[in-house]
Amino acid sequence: MAYLGHGALLLALSGCASLPAFGPSADAIVAGAVSESDPDPALVAFDLINVSATTVPPTYSGGRFPHGFLNQSFLVDHERISVADVIELRIWETANDGLFASSGNRETVLSFEVSNAGTVEVPYAGRINVAGLTTSRVRQVLLEKYQGQAIDPEISVRIIDAATRTVTVLGDVVTSGRADIPAQGIRLMALLAQMGGSPNPLWETEISVSRGSHSGSVRMDQVTGHSSNNIVILPGDTVQIRHIPRRYAVYGAVSNSGNIVLNIARPTLSDLLAEVGGLNDMQAAPNAVFVFRRARNLNENPQVYRVDFARADAFILADQFLLNETDIVYVATADASEFRKFVTTLMSPVVSSANSVNNLGN
Repeated sequence: MAYLGHGALLLALSGCASLPAFGPSADAIVAGAVSESDPDPALVAFDLINVSATTVPPTYSGGRFPHGFLNQSFLVDHERISVADVIELRIWETANDGLFASSGNRETVLSFEVSNAGTVEVPYAGRINVAGLTTSRVRQVLLEKYQGQAIDPEISVRIIDAATRTVTVLGDVVTSGRADIPAQGIRLMALLAQMGGSPNPLWETEISVSRGSHSGSVRMDQVTGHSSNNIVILPGDTVQIRHIPRRYAVYGAVSNSGNIVLNIARPTLSDLLAEVGGLNDMQAAPNAVFVFRRARNLNENPQVYRVDFARADAFILADQFLLNETDIVYVATADASEFRKFVTTLMSPVVSSANSVNNLGN
């Protein structure tokens, strides 16, 4: 039995180089980093960053709408009339008896629906093409038409019912469909409130706005927290609300690996490790906790952040390390753990056999 035990031990020592493990070792990750050594041409190049008080990375802010959306102002002063709109005319004359005024009533109010041809029939002015014109331009046209007919007239033109002043709201809102935009205009959050809002957490709700050939997307918490993203919504816009649960991938020597959901507005590495039960005491290499992060731009390398939990300030750093939605966390396995796992796998049948022989001898 002694020879058998020694043979198993020698076999274990010779097999250490081929121990089974999930994922790369800490040394393999470090060796593949651009900042540490020349990587294999077949590997994706990445930068390795040791996390310290000065290298804790900023988190993804959740985005901003395109500048064209951010700079858009209300269209109240420049709104154009469309087919099927209803416009109101108010005409005042200085005399008690004029073209419209009579019996001391100097104000006349008229309303017209714009025809499919884009025209309206106005008394004493005839058929006027108004589709595509602003209200101020229609006022000028009427003043010219009434020149020499009405007595010093003053005219006001406004749209009281806009058939095309609507926006389409789709997705995860209480009430989806078409919504009317008031004459004074509306901003994004007021529109969503008008539709009943979204039932999902702000940080898991993505808002996309499409306007012609342009579009932009941000998280809702970036709208409520940054007033510049509360953009003006224009007629014809399409607003899409999507619920995107945040799941963080955790692999390696942790108590519970997999895709983890964190219902926290600003989750940190500390939150994620706590959710999975922390590092596995029997397997994890405390100085080899890695966070893999995608590159922001095509001309940049992905980044791999290494957190050394053997440091005295490791938990403070982990609590300051804000996660991005696409981050992948990997905890490398300690070499001693690999050896222990391999020896246990080989020695278990040997011990069982030895116990069986001893039992037979007894």
